[in-house]
Amino acid sequence: MRKNNHQSGFVLITSTLILAGLLLLGSYLITMASSDAKISQAQFLATKNYYLAEAGINEMIYKIQNDATTREAFIQGTLSSSDNINRTNIFNDSNAGYAVSAENTIDGEAWITVTSTYQIGNNQSQRVVKAYITMPDNSTPAWDFGLFAGGRGGQQNGNFNFTGAGIVLVANNCRLHANQVFKVQGAEVVVNNGSVTSSNVINIVAGGKLTLNNSYQQSPTSTVDMLQIDFDSTDPMSWKNRATVTYAANQFKNLPNNTVLTGIIYVNGNAQLTGKNLTINGVLVANGSIDITTAGRNLLVNKHSTYGGGLLSKGNLKITSAGGNVTVNGLVYSGNTLDITSAGTVFVINGAMAGFDSRVTASGGAITLNFTPENFNNVVDPQYNVNAPLIEIDHWEEQY
Repeated sequence: MRKNNHQSGFVLITSTLILAGLLLLGSYLITMASSDAKISQAQFLATKNYYLAEAGINEMIYKIQNDATTREAFIQGTLSSSDNINRTNIFNDSNAGYAVSAENTIDGEAWITVTSTYQIGNNQSQRVVKAYITMPDNSTPAWDFGLFAGGRGGQQNGNFNFTGAGIVLVANNCRLHANQVFKVQGAEVVVNNGSVTSSNVINIVAGGKLTLNNSYQQSPTSTVDMLQIDFDSTDPMSWKNRATVTYAANQFKNLPNNTVLTGIIYVNGNAQLTGKNLTINGVLVANGSIDITTAGRNLLVNKHSTYGGGLLSKGNLKITSAGGNVTVNGLVYSGNTLDITSAGTVFVINGAMAGFDSRVTASGGAITLNFTPENFNNVVDPQYNVNAPLIEIDHWEEQY
């Protein structure tokens, strides 16, 4: 009987210890689950607020670029509370909102401040982002960059990425520059009698190769202002007002095969052309995007004696070629993303390339860039680009 009592006591103690351990384990698991939920919610809110803040910055930049009153105030240094933006129900989400203000420091430069908010029940998270923007005055007519990526600020802007197979680019007698990252991946870039510079870093990765013949590379260097192109301001010297022929987007898209255009060819909207031979004796300008797919056809841009030569896009500029020939005697310019993809194409640029953010992909034949400023000096002349709309982000900072 006494032995059974000892056994019962032992079982009771053991059961109590096991139960206590299970309770501690359960409490730990509940705490961990609660912590994970809080971390997950914090990450969710941080992502929400980041994209809301970025949307607010982009909306203010768009307003400065496209609203005549706000743009003039930015240029004259008189931005005020009347130019502020307040949004609720962002992306059809009643919990999301942002408030944006812009304040000049000097003429043509300003701080943009956005406070994004996201409401959950009685709690509200917020993120404050500030961006410093400038509008370069384009006071220097000479341009000595054969290839240029001009965005500044976040890492997503001002990059030049080269990818593909074999030699992607052969650049002769010019400087290749990125205001952020110059990257060569899985392919080769050959520079003859020139240089490669970056305001951030030069990355040669994943089998990439940079061959410098009588050339050098340097990073970091100072940043460089993007070329300014006055696409469509009211100034009589803007490209829109000097156009020799103007097309609506559908008119340009429906041009017949083997069309030859001469002068300043202005497209109001997006200039899209697929699978057709096209010759331009002068400058093709679009206040939207330019999207050309050659598909075995030929694209030829010749320098005009008065206007110079080039492809100028206020938005994105994309050239996709497979076979055929692409020859541009002038400037290839994008106010946003410059994207060139070439496969088995004889692709030659006798001039220069410039984009806010850029990438080049090639296989089955290199893209050849011969720096030829006489083909585009008329295009970048400041007298024709007095009121350029491009805004550069010089600084970006975040607070929580």
